[in-house]
Amino acid sequence: MSRRKIAIIGSNGFIGSNLVRLLETDEQNELYLFGRSEKSVHGDAHPYSRTILSDKEAVTEAFKDIETIYFLASETIPATSWGDPVQEVTGNLLPFVVFLETISTLSAKKVVFVSSGGTVYGPTTDAAREEDAKSPFSPYGIMKLTMEYFLHYFYVRTGLKYDIYRVSNVYGTGQDTSKGLGIINTFLENIALHKRIEIFGDGHNVRNYVYIDDLARILALSLEPGAEACNVVNCASNDTLSINELVTVIQRVVGEEFEIVRTPNRSSDNSIIMLDNSKLLSQHPELIFTPLEEGIKKTFSVIRERQTVSV
Repeated sequence: MSRRKIAIIGSNGFIGSNLVRLLETDEQNELYLFGRSEKSVHGDAHPYSRTILSDKEAVTEAFKDIETIYFLASETIPATSWGDPVQEVTGNLLPFVVFLETISTLSAKKVVFVSSGGTVYGPTTDAAREEDAKSPFSPYGIMKLTMEYFLHYFYVRTGLKYDIYRVSNVYGTGQDTSKGLGIINTFLENIALHKRIEIFGDGHNVRNYVYIDDLARILALSLEPGAEACNVVNCASNDTLSINELVTVIQRVVGEEFEIVRTPNRSSDNSIIMLDNSKLLSQHPELIFTPLEEGIKKTFSVIRERQTVSV
């Protein structure tokens, strides 16, 4: 049986690390990892490179035999991109387009792209379906949607296929919250360390959530037989809650007293975003999402364990 040559760009990140750990359990997968750091968090288990996406010569050499490419990297987050839209163009969009231009001439058959379900649609009043109108108002969402459009452009022009996963708020063990991502993990870490959490605005903002193990399994579906066609799906569980409702769930799970501090709302935040996951579930009815309370309990347990070890 021939092995599948798979590249994961952003392999040191939260999603990338968990995807690597899942895919390496299948001997059919031959993984090639890429990231910004000098070293791979996975050690020497798989070839690792700091290839610069806009370096056509380096990309040609590194990706010449790769068939499937997971693109999980981003230079920005919604909050930071709000005040620096130029960085979205120069740091994310331009390298991405140059990269696609290069790999479209190689052996690549498909790019699997993690987009942002929380920003590409803009504010919603009903659960957004994949074909619904998009009205992103943040530079982050605008660029993610533009990158989606460029994937379709290269498909039309060169035949390079793609899968796009519009991911909701992901959480779980191992997430780095230092850059301002991950509301559930941020809350849990602050409860463990400071006995307090900070809520921006009145807490009525509505979000979807998905546990990291579930997300990794969903991303791996792009490798299954029959997944050759292009696909765009929302990637969210059935958990849709306001921030206040989320805090109530957390209070019930952690069983600890903590202070709630409210601060002014951020202009970069989407007020209401609800994702319709029926397309994903219709394609894969076997999918079972980790219940929110169970995922929070697992995540908080690991945070507590690490806190105890570090003391």
